[in-house]
Amino acid sequence: MMPAGFNHRVMATATSPISEVRSWMAGGLRRADLPLVDVAQAAPGYPPDRGLMDHVANLDQAGVSRYGPVLGELPLREALAADMCSAYGGAVRPDQIAVTAGANQAFCLAVSVLCEPGDRVIMPVPYYFNYDMWLSMGGVEADYLACSGDMLPSLDGAAALLNEWTRAIVLVTPNNPTGRVYPPELISAFARLASEAGIHLIVDETYRDFRSTDTPAHDLFRDPGWDASVLQIHSFSKVYSIPGYRVGALAASPELLHEVDKVADCLTICPSRLGQEAALYGLGHLDGWVATNRQTMNRRVRMFAEAMQGSRYEVVSAGAYFAYVRHPFEGTTGRQVARRLFEEQSVLALAGEMFGPDQDRYLRLAFANLEDSDIPELARRLDETASGL
Repeated sequence: MMPAGFNHRVMATATSPISEVRSWMAGGLRRADLPLVDVAQAAPGYPPDRGLMDHVANLDQAGVSRYGPVLGELPLREALAADMCSAYGGAVRPDQIAVTAGANQAFCLAVSVLCEPGDRVIMPVPYYFNYDMWLSMGGVEADYLACSGDMLPSLDGAAALLNEWTRAIVLVTPNNPTGRVYPPELISAFARLASEAGIHLIVDETYRDFRSTDTPAHDLFRDPGWDASVLQIHSFSKVYSIPGYRVGALAASPELLHEVDKVADCLTICPSRLGQEAALYGLGHLDGWVATNRQTMNRRVRMFAEAMQGSRYEVVSAGAYFAYVRHPFEGTTGRQVARRLFEEQSVLALAGEMFGPDQDRYLRLAFANLEDSDIPELARRLDETASGL
């Protein structure tokens, strides 16, 4: 029986997996003789660039403490639009950019404008759990789209799920949790499907800058009418190692952003001005720093794949920050394996079922908290648990 006065949709929504595994930490049940290997949360373990930190420290503190525009400061919107034009070889204008309190808020704002309770959104599985949580709390139904063995969403499967209540399709690439980078032609095909169906394609590219290449991720912005059916989500959190500053962006039509302005004004009034200054500095000064970090993350992904050769665990997909690993224990859930890894090997990881239905044979591992030297140790601990289960 639910207590009176509580929102039943919120109560029916699963607890964040990050909150769940942090409760394991609070319980103090892991081995004390092994240092923790934390591959649970996708947050960079390295600090921001020194120049960025100095820049933020020397800002006019009174100025950045005041309210700013609801959709963000114009210099940042201009700089991000220019960066996107360069990165994608397309056309993006500042009035097609809204600055948000991180990528999560960008998604929440987009869905709040596109959907009403009872509407439907197509979500490839495995999904990013916060997005599924937001749909649940808003009374928006998720239609789960199974991915293939190589963790790519099926275009035909998405087409079969379309109905009169469908409002959007969500793609996350590079994917969280799998690390899979979707091919440009697949992204374009989904954009055509959405356009022909009269709905929107929401493309989350939070990890765009950690791909193994700097070639354009897709050609969507080369279409002069892209904003009629495409919304792109961007994050500054990972690329500049400033997740606590809470700054991201939403690229969409000016008409849609006019409606976003109403919702954002009720939630945050304006994005963090401190975060916006940090992001603007990053766009202007940190291309080389970003490239170095991309190389580091790509190296760790390769190192992990090599270290897991011959393991009973199967690396199904890996890229950007992540590896999605199939565990070898028939009849055992990912949550059971993750809990045992934590208690016996001091490895904190997320279970596959935290990312959607039929994912209980998987674990998600995030590498941003690690050093290169931690990768062989992580592989060793996984194998040690495999031999004991």
